[in-house]
Amino acid sequence: MQRSALIRKELEDAVAGMSPAARAVYEGIKRRDEAGEPTFPEDFDALTPTERTRVTKAAELLKGLAEAEAAEDAADQQRSKGISRRHRQLWTASVLISLACLIAIVGISVSVRMAPTTPDPADTVVTTRDEVTRYLAAHVPAPVRGTEPPVFIPTGLYIQSVEFTGPYTLEISGQIWQRYANDLPNDITKGVFLPEAKEPPTLKEVYRKQLGNEEVTRWTFHAALREQFNYSRYPLGRHQIKLRMWHPDYERNIYLTPDLGAYASIDPAAVPGVDPDLVLENWDIQQAFFSYRTHRYNTDFGSSTYVTNQLHPELYYSIAVQRHLVTPFISRTIVPLVILLQLFVVVMILSRDRDHLEHFSVRPGTVVFTGAAFFFVVTIAHNSLRDEVKASGFIYIESLYIVTYFVILGVALNSVLLLARPNLKPFRNYDNLWAKVLYWPVIWLTLLIVTILTFYA
Repeated sequence: MQRSALIRKELEDAVAGMSPAARAVYEGIKRRDEAGEPTFPEDFDALTPTERTRVTKAAELLKGLAEAEAAEDAADQQRSKGISRRHRQLWTASVLISLACLIAIVGISVSVRMAPTTPDPADTVVTTRDEVTRYLAAHVPAPVRGTEPPVFIPTGLYIQSVEFTGPYTLEISGQIWQRYANDLPNDITKGVFLPEAKEPPTLKEVYRKQLGNEEVTRWTFHAALREQFNYSRYPLGRHQIKLRMWHPDYERNIYLTPDLGAYASIDPAAVPGVDPDLVLENWDIQQAFFSYRTHRYNTDFGSSTYVTNQLHPELYYSIAVQRHLVTPFISRTIVPLVILLQLFVVVMILSRDRDHLEHFSVRPGTVVFTGAAFFFVVTIAHNSLRDEVKASGFIYIESLYIVTYFVILGVALNSVLLLARPNLKPFRNYDNLWAKVLYWPVIWLTLLIVTILTFYA
């Protein structure tokens, strides 16, 4: 208990035991003391010795009370200044930490976005005929005695349409051509087989002509492909659209080679083989290139001439694409960000002061029901994201939704504890300041950690 309260209690007891005459003198002393006049009035001498003793003691207590209250007021002012200074320091630290984390997230995102496109590590990109020759010489299996020697069919593509019809499905169309030397066996089937097509691709021959010692055949084609894309970095990730090509007589010793001479430039950045007017909604085309990958199969495909478990080089044509950020940012981040802002407003309103809460019509039940409504909205947006992407694991942008779930629960718990247990240590001296100053730093620091783990772990 404060010293002024003890003195006040003692003073009240002293005044209560005075006679009417002594009390009148005491009141006069009190008024004169407040007016700054001499302490004892003239009728003090008319009191009995006992009454004068009581009045004198009361006057001393009154003086001590004034001194104690003045000292306590000074201490309260000093403490208030200290608390105000600490408040400013905490808010400054909160703003600086939040800005630092936000800038770091933006910086990492920009660096990932602007990083040069690189082919899949499994690809061996070929841009010259010498590279093709060296690769095939190193990876084409040696022919078994009595079998035909390797046959190489130059093949080219020109892509005129690409459309994503699902997260792992796309339709692609354009033209394919091949060059068949005149000295090749006549029983070789002409054409291209796309093993990853959902259905046999549509090939329609549009050109066949003898040019020197070879025959050139060109087809238009349309294929629906199923491909595995990695969405863990969505929406900052990139995709590599791959056309995996086999010769129809793949059980024979026949291999496809890229017809590099048919292109003005085979530099991947020049996007060879892609129509400049190709429309690909919400995507930017970064590169296009031919490459080889080796595959091993544990079957002979029903042919006695096919060797199982032997590495075979296969020709790929790939298009590297990068997603536009405007659409996913607007459609996938606005909902959780707006809800986080609204929750911050709720946290700023929460206080131990009942009058303050009544002014804003805030009650524990109100905050809980508001949080439930926010939770429902975020869940709908989150499910919509999962339905669109259909990723098998965690994707980067989901971190914003998961953080929002925990913030909703945290704000609801904060409101219940603040109003049900206002004398808890975190609330007693600083009201709800700790929740206010930690709100944004915790959110942005969590998102920064997820960003670092996603792009650098």
